Amino acid sequence: MNSENLSSYLKASGFFLLAFFLFSAVTGQEIIPIKSLNSPYDEQNPVFSSNGELFFTVGFNPQNNGGPIDFGDIWYSKPDNKGEWQIPQKVSDLSTNGLDVLVGFSDALTAMVYHSGQNGKKQGIHLYSRFGSSWNYLRPLEMGNFKNNGTHFSGRLSLDGNVLIMSMNSFGSFGNEDIYVSFKQSEGVWSSPLNVGSQVNTFAQEHSPYLSDDLQTLYFSSNFQENRRGKDIYYSQRSGSSWDSWTVPTPIGFTNTQGSEMGYVKFPGENNAIFTSTQNSEGFGDFFIVKFQTIQPLIVQVETAITEIPQPLENEDLPKIENSIASEIKDTLKIEKVTVLQVIPEVRVDSVSKIVETIPEETIIETPISTSNRNWNEVKILDAQTQSPIGYKIEISNERGIKREIPNQNQLWNELEDPQWVNLSISSKGFIPQLLDKNSWIESEGKEILLKPAVAGTAIILENIQFNRGTSDFADAKSIQVLDDFVFFLKENPEIKIRLEGHTDNAGDPSLNKDLSMKRASKIRAYLTINGIEFERIRTSGWGGTRPIADNNTEEGRTKNRRVEMLIEN
Repeated sequence: MNSENLSSYLKASGFFLLAFFLFSAVTGQEIIPIKSLNSPYDEQNPVFSSNGELFFTVGFNPQNNGGPIDFGDIWYSKPDNKGEWQIPQKVSDLSTNGLDVLVGFSDALTAMVYHSGQNGKKQGIHLYSRFGSSWNYLRPLEMGNFKNNGTHFSGRLSLDGNVLIMSMNSFGSFGNEDIYVSFKQSEGVWSSPLNVGSQVNTFAQEHSPYLSDDLQTLYFSSNFQENRRGKDIYYSQRSGSSWDSWTVPTPIGFTNTQGSEMGYVKFPGENNAIFTSTQNSEGFGDFFIVKFQTIQPLIVQVETAITEIPQPLENEDLPKIENSIASEIKDTLKIEKVTVLQVIPEVRVDSVSKIVETIPEETIIETPISTSNRNWNEVKILDAQTQSPIGYKIEISNERGIKREIPNQNQLWNELEDPQWVNLSISSKGFIPQLLDKNSWIESEGKEILLKPAVAGTAIILENIQFNRGTSDFADAKSIQVLDDFVFFLKENPEIKIRLEGHTDNAGDPSLNKDLSMKRASKIRAYLTINGIEFERIRTSGWGGTRPIADNNTEEGRTKNRRVEMLIEN
């Protein structure tokens, strides 16, 4: 059927098609202040760490390094055992006498902090490494022609660590502060900031940008409306793959008040968001949480009226009609995601069901539909020494590190049909946990997976912990998941003590290699200790390239030699 005939099907009058679609809607339900975090001063730019801490900038606090005229120092808080936020503490190691803004974490222990140019640190973004409760200065980032001509700066690192979105007055600004984007080029090197374009940036101020996890939706604050309300929070979506083409900004109505709202960002792994508002203060931002109410997936019946049939309906035309129906539903009813499940010819219907209003795409949850009826063969989980079956726990995780425990293998196979789940970990008390990607589990169908007993003398290579080349910075989220599994393992087996041994290949200066191998082992220990493992239970050593396990004359061999091993001690 050609496009003209298809159009006539969809525009004719009468009754012909019956379509179904599945969706979940999420609406703002409750907005409450976080009293324990709020002070008489200016709280701004919230950023979450991988272990649930909240870092933010507090301006004009007398306790700041520069006193009550200091534009902002770094403060942080974390939830207690009851989930209540503790009283914020200043992070002196990350603060100067000028404006300081933490924009994100390149890995679990490395913070990226903007400094406005005081205390001997040039204006720009700098790296710090965490060690226990302290932060050690590393180096500034190289970012081309980065320059902030104003007193304001805000920004955040994307979830994947490769995109930095920020607000400042710089080259090519349309008015006051504009939003810019920079891209990671290599370790420590980023592209010159790029203005995201006039659809987002205006003559007014655009502040506190935040990118959704899929990098498609930009949240930010602006006062371009000139409505005497201060700044409101908006969202805009990228048009295609370009970073300077966006949809018309849409306000998020449930956050905006007569005050000034900024700093909108979602809690990692939760259906909540945090932002700041001046509605209850004298010009300074306070933290508020917006808690969303999730409406469970609904089957909604939509009727499309058609009587004239230009020619017989052919099976190959059904997908075209389904796509057209989905498009019309989205455009007419403002639904973000529509899945047409069935198109049935010659059914007479009378009405269209009412649809609830939705909010931005990032909050829409589409429930996957399992179509597999396959019977999977069991994967046996065995003790590596005795070959005997053991009890075990399986957790699946996505690229963001969000986990879900699965009660049995039948459910696991069904869950793995959802493409968001990419890894799974297998653990058992008294055994060393294993992390597998989805493909490795599928290949294990009907076979065995062996877990090593956690006894003195057992050694394993931490293969899934990767570092950026030449540094002790963790390379990806998968490395953090491995570390989280070992935190659980050590907490479940409190009598166990371990040694972490760092190794490199033999390329380069031997003394530098030994130092690097020690730093990598220490970096892992630092992560374990800040997550509750006693420092005394973990020893470290660095061997550089002196203990190879493969041929250093090949790239494959050198890759194997760059490793960290874990040894269980007596």
